[in-house]
Amino acid sequence: MKQKLLIFTVSALILCFCNKISAQTLEFTPVTIKKLPQNVDEFLDLKDQVAQTPNGGAVCFLVALMVFAKDNTLGTKLLTMTIDREYLIQGNSYNGFQPRITDLAVFRSLLAQKPYFFNMYVSGTSAEKNYTLPNESEITFDFVRNPPAMYKEGSEIFRVLIKSNADNKLRLIKLRKDYKGVWKVYDWSNLLADFIQKTN
Repeated sequence: MKQKLLIFTVSALILCFCNKISAQTLEFTPVTIKKLPQNVDEFLDLKDQVAQTPNGGAVCFLVALMVFAKDNTLGTKLLTMTIDREYLIQGNSYNGFQPRITDLAVFRSLLAQKPYFFNMYVSGTSAEKNYTLPNESEITFDFVRNPPAMYKEGSEIFRVLIKSNADNKLRLIKLRKDYKGVWKVYDWSNLLADFIQKTN
């Protein structure tokens, strides 16, 4: 019980830190991909290239969500490959598994209101341009450089911070390695926090 309370307290402090600190005062490590994958094979190639690091695992998850916004069927397969096994259920999406029904419903509901939502995490997007990708052949995500040791949770969970262009704040994503050494997203709740779209 004490351990759970400590983890909750540390997580709350980190979220407060994320909300208070200005993204403009930090240095960022960009992760760039050439384009959104058009099929499973292209995504597997991307995952092999970048998902060996926590930032790369987070990028794969965001890319899967961006594909999901355009194609639910393909996006669901890609999400299955990026989410920690603990949060998958049996299904026919990919290798006998799929994301939980409730999680998919949340993604669909959010995108129904704001189809551009996940583009807000791509470098160079803005409310003025309705978060249209500035360059579809080169998509960049900005992560905080060298996060402090407190962003590790025990020996398994690693936290990364990504910049959101909606409010210029940082969003927390938790990841955990699978048995193959690939980083999978363990907690994305902070990523889905809603924003009021800015108007001109």
